[in-house]
Amino acid sequence: MAKKDFNTEFDGLLREALKTTDKPDVRLDNGLKAELYERERFLRQGRAGRSISLWYLPMVLNLILFLLLGTALVLLIDSLYLSVLAAAACVYMGIAGVVITVVGIKRTDLREEISVHIKKGEQRYEKA
Repeated sequence: MAKKDFNTEFDGLLREALKTTDKPDVRLDNGLKAELYERERFLRQGRAGRSISLWYLPMVLNLILFLLLGTALVLLIDSLYLSVLAAAACVYMGIAGVVITVVGIKRTDLREEISVHIKKGEQRYEKA
């Protein structure tokens, strides 16, 4: 039982594609580069929009929380020394949160990681 359609044009193309060569065909290489450049250009245009960095938000919330806690402790504790000690501890924790956030910004890339990207409309990639 022999196969009739063994030497079709598609089989010839498959054999050509499966041949191993050290370098790809110049036309194929240039076509792939052009396609990659086109997609890269599209992605750059797609990112056109607004980006809001929220790196400061944990620092601000920590500072507000500990300042409110310190204020509440000063108002609720009758002893002057204990209330000042509690308020000082809260101020210290607020400043420590600011320092930790600043160190985190300097040592890592938090500004890019903690950001919201707002796009200016829906764009779709279409091959020319």
